[in-house]
Amino acid sequence: MMEVNKKKLESLFHKIKYNFKNIIFCVNALTHSSYDSKNYKTNYQRLEFLGDRVLGLIISEAIFKRFKNEEEGKLSKRFSDLVSKKTLIEVSKEIELQNTINTSKEYIDKIKITDSMLADSLEALIGAIYIDSNFEEVKKVVLNLWGKKLSSQEKPPVDAKSFLQEWCLSKKKKIPVYKILEKSGPDHKPTFLVELRIENFQKVKGEGSTKKKAEIDAAQKIIEKIK
Repeated sequence: MMEVNKKKLESLFHKIKYNFKNIIFCVNALTHSSYDSKNYKTNYQRLEFLGDRVLGLIISEAIFKRFKNEEEGKLSKRFSDLVSKKTLIEVSKEIELQNTINTSKEYIDKIKITDSMLADSLEALIGAIYIDSNFEEVKKVVLNLWGKKLSSQEKPPVDAKSFLQEWCLSKKKKIPVYKILEKSGPDHKPTFLVELRIENFQKVKGEGSTKKKAEIDAAQKIIEKIK
């Protein structure tokens, strides 16, 4: 088994308010695919796949119960915002997840831990907690980490694509143009790379597990520049 920094893991457990019964599940979740060892070789992709679905169910149930009179369209907007890459990154940084991700020395010397790695690792961690315990336990963790975001969401948010299109129209610019540059990864966990073009702006790229998520990621990057 690879060496793990127990102090960093203990700090993480304190932040998420959960202690693993089987530490290997946590290590698996926080091991990037660049890591390779003679005695240990794994990555977080399978747990990420599971965690994505577990998170989706927990958030769906939470907003369904909280906003009892809202129609499906508004609930969908709330859901998309709460499970977005942007939100995953924010939650990851709040618990300082970047301090516990395992990567190969060669990889980390070339590329620092990216926001995408943070988002993926958080989903993997959620999957690991589910495997280590049960649905009720992982729900407690997720609702604790997402609590402020759930309670502060008074109105259904406008997604980044819609906001950007409205902004372009208000400035009398042409509507945003999205182009798929690449689709990679396994069928069960594809990654889309999208290019976004807006008049008088430098082209930006976004990525996500679906075409829509990649477009939203790209739109969010433009929004951060115009705010």
